[in-house]
Amino acid sequence: MLKIKIKFMLSIQSIVSRVTRPIKKSSRKQAVIASLLFVPLLSSCVATSPSKVDSENTVVDKQETAISRPSDGATDNKQAVSSKISSEASTQITEIKEPEKLDEESLFNLLAAEFAGNSGNVEASLKYYGEAAKSIKDSRIAARAAYIALYGENYEETLVALDRWHDLEPDADDIPRMYAVAYLKLGQPDKAVPYIESIFQNTNESSVDEALAVKQLLAKEATTEDAYVVLQSLNSKDTKNKHLLILQSRYAAQLKKYDESLAILDQVLEIDPSLHEVLIIKSRILSAQGRHEEAALLIKQLLEELPENNTLRLQYARMLVERRELDAATEQYLILHENLPDDGEIALSLALLYIERKQLDEAVEVLNHLIEIDQKVSVSNYYLGRISQNQGDDKQAVSHYLKVKSGDYVFDAQLRIGVLLAVLGKPDEGLAKLEALAEEQTGWELRVRCYLAQGEILRSQQRFKEGVEMYSRALQQNRDDINLLYARGLMAEKVDRLDMAESDLLKVISKEPDNANALNALGFTLADRTVRYKEALKYIKRAADLVPDDPAIMDSLGWVSFRLGKMDDALKYLSKAFEMLEDAEIAAHYGEVLWKSNQKDKARKVWDKGKVSNAKNPVLVETLHRLNP
Repeated sequence: MLKIKIKFMLSIQSIVSRVTRPIKKSSRKQAVIASLLFVPLLSSCVATSPSKVDSENTVVDKQETAISRPSDGATDNKQAVSSKISSEASTQITEIKEPEKLDEESLFNLLAAEFAGNSGNVEASLKYYGEAAKSIKDSRIAARAAYIALYGENYEETLVALDRWHDLEPDADDIPRMYAVAYLKLGQPDKAVPYIESIFQNTNESSVDEALAVKQLLAKEATTEDAYVVLQSLNSKDTKNKHLLILQSRYAAQLKKYDESLAILDQVLEIDPSLHEVLIIKSRILSAQGRHEEAALLIKQLLEELPENNTLRLQYARMLVERRELDAATEQYLILHENLPDDGEIALSLALLYIERKQLDEAVEVLNHLIEIDQKVSVSNYYLGRISQNQGDDKQAVSHYLKVKSGDYVFDAQLRIGVLLAVLGKPDEGLAKLEALAEEQTGWELRVRCYLAQGEILRSQQRFKEGVEMYSRALQQNRDDINLLYARGLMAEKVDRLDMAESDLLKVISKEPDNANALNALGFTLADRTVRYKEALKYIKRAADLVPDDPAIMDSLGWVSFRLGKMDDALKYLSKAFEMLEDAEIAAHYGEVLWKSNQKDKARKVWDKGKVSNAKNPVLVETLHRLNP
């Protein structure tokens, strides 16, 4: 909206000073007028003689012509309106050449309008100015009413005031813009077009500046649909503005009129084939249509003509990434990196592509280069830490994580340090680190991640009782947290607190009926630790319906089938689970069913594979100890 500044109690001084009729004490309105006029205005108005207008008191700040939206609180916070009005815009009110005699009613309306506005009541101010404008043929009053109506988002009243103002001062500069804004706000774009055109008729604006002004107006005052209607009309003229055509094509694309958008861009290229940016826009529209190959080919051809255009090459590289053509994307980013070695964004993108393609040595080289040129230092150290951690060099990983001092990865780096300290034989130090990290977090989600990491350390150390106690303390802060309830339920089973395990998992399921993990965990616990096999099967089948090919759920189906004495079903499910994932716990279950089915050689082979996966797995160790194969 037009930014308007309305200084109440100042702009009508010249009018007030023109009062020529005496005030009769018998009138109630006259008494009000007298109190308004002689008390507040003594300190703010300069008295003038009836025959002379004080020029200082007739001037307020010039109306800004910049087009922008009012702040979000402009309508809601009515108490702040007067301060906004006096601080955000101004109106230029010219002197009246001939004195306008004000009767009692007109003077009252003017003063009431000013005081209403000064107290923040824009609606009342507009009402009184409207009444005053009816009896006073003064363009200043009509203009003031128009500004206030527009500021108060009363667009119908804005048009009424603008009509009155136009009759009195047809050449006022701001009138076309205000008409255009009012009609756009009313959703009448066709009526706004003539005024938008008139803004530029008597100016020497270039086609670029004209398009920029229209772009700003439509972006701030019109919906996408209405903006498109305006541009259609503006571009229907014989003389084409290529920049307005490009703008229309963009709005057409936003409305998913892709074919029309492409046709408009072809018109632009007929006018000026040198506009390479138009081809870039075309490629994006083609991508939006799902025509990715055509889009990439278009940019590739353009890049062959302009091989030194790094912006174009970057666009092409990003398109290749979106299409998951990582080899080709890496090639383009490598060229960009060679052309712009100090560009941190390009170097980081290249490093991440190397990581994605498992070219870790190349990734390390680029990340170290970033650190050397003091670009993306924290994020580079984070990814160097990830690479070291994945390669089993935990000490080096911690060293890199400690250098992550800023950015989005600080928390995750600290979390990983805590976990790695336990891996390096310092579990208590890791737990303390994670506890302190949790206390530093203001967001609950990050605190939960710290608690879950502590739980994993305690589980790996088989300190299950401490794990239950830690989760219980955490749950005191939020008893309904799904992740903590699930984790405590799994841990509680390890200390034979089956009542707590079942209660926690049922609570999770009550909040998330489609939580396959909780359904599977509860079903497996009942199958493994109780004789409630049919109930267990019900939960596991629900999980399997949600996630049919999950190896953990297949394992549970096999185990509960074994408990129910359905050996064929048990072997079917367990063999499928082990085929999908050669996990030590699945190996323990599958091997036991094979053993009980008198397939002992096959059972031993399965257990051997389980040992390769994790020879220290407690379920596998217990099974082998119990069956003594």
